[in-house]
Amino acid sequence: MTQAALKAESLQAQRTIMDLRAEMQGVQRELGAARAAQARVDGELREAQRRAQEAQRAVEATREELVRTREERDRLAAMSRELQGQLVELGRLRQQVGEAGHDQSRLQSLEEAIERHTKELAELKSAMQKLSTRSKTKPASARMAMPVYKDVSDRPALSSESAAAASRTVIVERGDTLWDLARTHRVRLADLIAVNNLTSDLIRPGQELILPEP
Repeated sequence: MTQAALKAESLQAQRTIMDLRAEMQGVQRELGAARAAQARVDGELREAQRRAQEAQRAVEATREELVRTREERDRLAAMSRELQGQLVELGRLRQQVGEAGHDQSRLQSLEEAIERHTKELAELKSAMQKLSTRSKTKPASARMAMPVYKDVSDRPALSSESAAAASRTVIVERGDTLWDLARTHRVRLADLIAVNNLTSDLIRPGQELILPEP
């Protein structure tokens, strides 16, 4: 009975060992699966970290692009303001150019008037010199002075012979000058001085002047 009991216990022990081995193999398989799952999780974690780093780099690149965009926007705004200022300055310069052109025309007109007056002054001086020379060479008795009247009523009546000549005479009024009369009646200033035997350009109101032929 003792040997049979030992044999039974031995068989029981063998079955227990086999169960333990089977259980250990199951645990080993579970451990292997757990390790595989851990490796897969680690791989996924590394992939997630890689994606997170890429996302971080993308965010940083986006931020840098945003900063550059803002800088470009500010630069364009500054350029726009500068361009607007230049347009305003251009408009002002165009206005100045227009005014300068108008002033140039006025200046040209003034230069022409000055040139014309200078020419007439030269003619006047020449006529004055001729009259001065002529008055010096003529005897005193031969010099004839033009009558000066204070008013038109003081003039003697014109004869029929002098009626034609009277149509070419003019009475000096207050404020008249020889140059104004020559321009008004379209005669040369030198001829007006010569025909009236004037020794200067001074005339008086009421004075009668003969107008030369135009």
